[in-house]
Amino acid sequence: MNDAAVLPDPTVGIVSPADFGSIENLVPLTTGQYTAGSLILMISYGAHFAFILYFLWSSFQVAPRYRIVTILSAVVMASAGLSLLREFSTWETSYAFVAGMYQPLSENSTFTNAFRYGNWTITVPLLLTQLGIAFGLPRPELHKRTLRMIIPAILMIWTGLYGQFGETGDWSRLNIWGVISTVFFVWLIVEVRGVISRGIALSPAELKGWPKNIWWYFLATWGLYPIAYALPQLGFTGDVVVVRQLLFTIADISSKLIYGIILSRYVLRRSALEGYVPAAEALETSPAGSAVASSRGD
Repeated sequence: MNDAAVLPDPTVGIVSPADFGSIENLVPLTTGQYTAGSLILMISYGAHFAFILYFLWSSFQVAPRYRIVTILSAVVMASAGLSLLREFSTWETSYAFVAGMYQPLSENSTFTNAFRYGNWTITVPLLLTQLGIAFGLPRPELHKRTLRMIIPAILMIWTGLYGQFGETGDWSRLNIWGVISTVFFVWLIVEVRGVISRGIALSPAELKGWPKNIWWYFLATWGLYPIAYALPQLGFTGDVVVVRQLLFTIADISSKLIYGIILSRYVLRRSALEGYVPAAEALETSPAGSAVASSRGD
């Protein structure tokens, strides 16, 4: 009996764009585009690392009941900085300069934005927890409202992570899971609005405008992420790659670092109004003013 010859499967070893996960692995970059991407990522992790000490130092100026707000900001800075440093390292190793262009998949290394989603899983719950603490929510209400914010936030991140693997051409996956993620984002917005409303009610009269401004700031900065998520559909070009990294970086710095500064300044003012002397001294702009604040106990 003659055995039929076993022929190799011609489909074995063929790699489709979907296998690369991120458009960065499909697009050659000019020197300018590659350098811009490197600088954007470097500024991102550098800014987060730089403000760790700022938030730790700020914790000594606010009243003990609000101190965890600034400490959590320092933790967020460290976590985000490490994640973005890993992102920068992957960017550096996944490109090689060949024939006048930076070609992806250098040394069989791929680039991924999934590290961002992993970091958001850690930092977003911390950012949301800070909000209720800063506004002075009573402990039982704080626990309940924080949990109600964290649940949709985690679901938003994980569904977005699953959908983003379709950005190399599987638009149905990208968009369907993007819509699902947006549903959870809307749920999160509703919960955050509830905390903001409580913040307005519980804030001293002099500070009631702060929660209102934080609400609009929250919408503006967090709204950048869906734009960056959907951007690959505009085309597999170097400009899209760079602009998306820029949007992610602006959103990260705004929603973590600047957000942390805003909350730290809010709790500093609140501490001063509640009679915490170091906070009153920190808000004075002259030695004489600080001395008066100390003597009065403001």
